[in-house]
Amino acid sequence: MPQPRGVISGLAKLLGIGFLGSVIAWQIFSALSDAAGYENILESELKQWSTTEQLILIVLIAPLLEETIYRLPLQRRFHPGLLSLSLIAGALFFSTVGSVIFWLVLLAAAAAGLVAVKPELRQRVQTQWSANPRIPIYLTTLIFGLIHIVNFEVEWTIFSVLIAPLVVSPQIWLGLMFTIARVRYGWWAGLVLHATHNGLIWSISSLAS
Repeated sequence: MPQPRGVISGLAKLLGIGFLGSVIAWQIFSALSDAAGYENILESELKQWSTTEQLILIVLIAPLLEETIYRLPLQRRFHPGLLSLSLIAGALFFSTVGSVIFWLVLLAAAAAGLVAVKPELRQRVQTQWSANPRIPIYLTTLIFGLIHIVNFEVEWTIFSVLIAPLVVSPQIWLGLMFTIARVRYGWWAGLVLHATHNGLIWSISSLAS
């Protein structure tokens, strides 16, 4: 359950640990990423937007969507409605409408909604949810990191597939920090941490370019 006491100092620590850890991971695995042919295209894609548009997208829209999709359902009690909402948002914003993945995610959202209207099934899911809280936490953290592979262009080979988790290890590490903030202090705390980190990285990148 969220413990909002000491939230400011806690978020400051997570911000520092997250930033430092992501930089270290990037330094360690960047050569491996280059060897596999990964090319980061995020900065070039952002150039089509004005400075104000980039700020809104990176600091407001992206954190709000990602925290809703990946971390909103992470509560002590299982809330099928929140899980359905996160899955629907993920289908709409991170998959092609009408694609196989789109319909599979919507099917999962419908299944979560079905749990909500069946008390016995909901109780069984709640029992497993409470008994294995680390599973949804680690799973969403891993998915959050791996989805950032779309920030790269690469010619897929066995080697590039195998090292994909290492390429996005900075994002996986950051996802863990955001998740800790979410479960320790509440969803809004995770959102604030996410937005603050994105704003910090964007500011550094803008000053460097």
